[in-house]
Amino acid sequence: AVALRLRHDYLAITTFGIAVTIQLVANNAKALTGGPFGVQFIPKPMQAWLGTGLAWNLAYLALALLLLGITYLALEKLVRSPWGRVLRAIREDEDAAAALGKRAFLFRLQSFVIGSMLMGLGGAVYAHFVGYIAPEDFLPILTFQLWAMLIVGGSGNNRGAILGAFVVWIFWSGAGAMLRGWIPAAEQARAAALQVVLIGVLIAVMLVLRPRGLLGEEISVSRHAGEEPPR
Repeated sequence: AVALRLRHDYLAITTFGIAVTIQLVANNAKALTGGPFGVQFIPKPMQAWLGTGLAWNLAYLALALLLLGITYLALEKLVRSPWGRVLRAIREDEDAAAALGKRAFLFRLQSFVIGSMLMGLGGAVYAHFVGYIAPEDFLPILTFQLWAMLIVGGSGNNRGAILGAFVVWIFWSGAGAMLRGWIPAAEQARAAALQVVLIGVLIAVMLVLRPRGLLGEEISVSRHAGEEPPR
């Protein structure tokens, strides 16, 4: 809650530092998280009926897509609600929103809680799919990947966030596969670093060619715009 009182770059740096601290604590709290060995043997839903083959993978994919669809519809409802319009007003000019009686801190806290809930849901889907989860799965590079997804897809747009996630992950996986094929086995440790470099190049290209991302934020105009005020 204290970090939410910061703005812009200071907020980003503080939240990133908190995330790194939590990851390090989880990596050493063996009684709670299993430490570097993580939590193992996480049950996989529907495995008793479908086994562990292709049928289970397809069923879990369908479940993940269903959750994605429900989440997308819920977020779209929020974005187009008065609550979402207040968030956009705070983003554009927090002082002006406060002058209109909107408590920026409260709305920012609510948005962080909703975002944390969605990240928790995503983590649960991931953990039950893999069957294992450890602090090493959530290194700072994950934050970099998520940031790249929003830049590529377009921030402020739920469809852009989804598209960016697919594009960046396909690019990341494809680059890793190609680098493993091109780089000799003795130099494979450097392939991961080159993946990060390629993502950085992708971000730079997007910022130059499409600063708003592949699907930029929709510009909404009030239906009353241009009307003369009543006399």
